[in-house]
Amino acid sequence: MIKNSVAGLQPTSIELFAGCGGLALGLHRAGWNGLFAVERDAMAFETLEANLVGDSAPFKAFGQWPSWMPRQNTDLVALLSDDNYRENLSKLRGTVDLVAGGPPCQGFSVGGKRDGEDERNSLVYRMLDFVELVQPRAVLIENVEGMARRFVSKPGSAGGSVAEDAIAKLEDLGYIASYHLINSADFGVPQARKRVAIIGLLSPAMSRQALHEITAIALAEAAKAVRLEHGLPADGNISVKDAIDDLSSARLVPSPDSPRFKSGIYTSAKSAYAKLMREGVPSGAIPDSHRMTIHGETVRELYELAHSTQKPGRLSKEFLLANGTKKDKKVLLDSSAVVATITTHPDEYIHYKFPRNITVREMARLQSFPDRFTFHGRYTINGPRRKFDVARCSQVGNAVPPLMGEGLGRAILKIFEQVGGARSFRKSAPVSVEA
Repeated sequence: MIKNSVAGLQPTSIELFAGCGGLALGLHRAGWNGLFAVERDAMAFETLEANLVGDSAPFKAFGQWPSWMPRQNTDLVALLSDDNYRENLSKLRGTVDLVAGGPPCQGFSVGGKRDGEDERNSLVYRMLDFVELVQPRAVLIENVEGMARRFVSKPGSAGGSVAEDAIAKLEDLGYIASYHLINSADFGVPQARKRVAIIGLLSPAMSRQALHEITAIALAEAAKAVRLEHGLPADGNISVKDAIDDLSSARLVPSPDSPRFKSGIYTSAKSAYAKLMREGVPSGAIPDSHRMTIHGETVRELYELAHSTQKPGRLSKEFLLANGTKKDKKVLLDSSAVVATITTHPDEYIHYKFPRNITVREMARLQSFPDRFTFHGRYTINGPRRKFDVARCSQVGNAVPPLMGEGLGRAILKIFEQVGGARSFRKSAPVSVEA
């Protein structure tokens, strides 16, 4: 028998590999009550704490953090190896509606080496170990499109995909699960970020195919509902210009958190998307994390030449090599279209109006983070430290777009309505963007 969740009977969630909080923010706005989140990196957790956990957080998503769970950066593997934590986690059985997360994806990302032996691939299985302990009503695993592609170990042979294997292991734990390919642009995000969403339900009286069909409808309805809720156009894409043009002032001021750098200022917000992103920002404020990179003469000349001679989109390797850079990826943003998947490298993107990289705040806008969501830690990290620390640019690039996260949260609530079962909770309206 599944017990009621916390007071108010709102659906409850736990997030693993939480990063800076993109998925947590989305779930919060869809009406979920976060119990706690697990994130290993100190900088990413600082951002999560400031925005979603702390007493003065503008988007208070975790209101009942357990006393036994550290409110600090915590490694999931270490957590699962501690007998005291395992005992406390097992006591949560029957009280948690959702365990959600996006395990690190570098091992099976199509943008990387796709190494089937990458140790980071195993972290999805540590998430399933956590699921086995807590036994939530539902599970959400969000990850790169490559998660659903088979690993080819040598010519003529192929291993199964991580997504297929994760679904099989969920079924061993008593869940019915399936995966769906989703695109963040459908949820009103100005970015064509294609992802895999694995959604599983504990012991539903249905087949995998039946759940798959219900989930497909719920996701499509949720994408429309997110746009309607936030006053965005009902169809069509949100363009790069819609997203960041009001951040494109030619007038610069000292950056509030990096005085030797310059920051852009706001101009008038004209699009519905820009107005949504700026809700609650005080008049006269300087955008958070909108620090401009200081480019050398060679880079400025390259960017100016790209503006004057190249079409928007990914610049050719021939053009880049002919003009003195070994960087094999540079994208001249197309102001009239969505951007392709935002990575963790702002120097891969050239602003459509100015000869400069986009800023962390512009990256955040393209990911659908509202401007009141502030980022913490170092702006960028180069060299070996990138393997250990998650700077602001990486926090943004690794995040689940909040609008897409909201859509996933709405879809799972819709699935609960369709499937029914012993567990019930009071319907709660999606949280206002002001909350």
